[in-house]
Amino acid sequence: MQTSSLLNEIYTSAAGSVYQCDRRNRVILNYAGEVTALKVDAFLRLKKAVDSIDLEEMAISTDRSSDYEIVSVCGCDRCYVLTLPELDAFKEMLAKAKFVMELNSMLHECFNSQLV
Repeated sequence: MQTSSLLNEIYTSAAGSVYQCDRRNRVILNYAGEVTALKVDAFLRLKKAVDSIDLEEMAISTDRSSDYEIVSVCGCDRCYVLTLPELDAFKEMLAKAKFVMELNSMLHECFNSQLV
């Protein structure tokens, strides 16, 4: 994905990338060649929905319906249809991106409190 100076890279893995657009206050997901722009609250809902999926149960189930999981949340114009390996990679990408966002927020608070 070609990025402009308006996008700040939050996290990148082999599965995809997560960027932050300060100008539009959006989180940009680049996963499996598809780019999706989300408001921060939609990103957090997506992460919560993905976290609620039991990967272990999905792995041990013999039902054909457990081969894929469909993930869709309000505020996201995309529906993700993911296999177990894709879901694991997506879950990891979202978790690490959220961690970096929280860490960045904490560092901002620390630096700003020291300047005042």
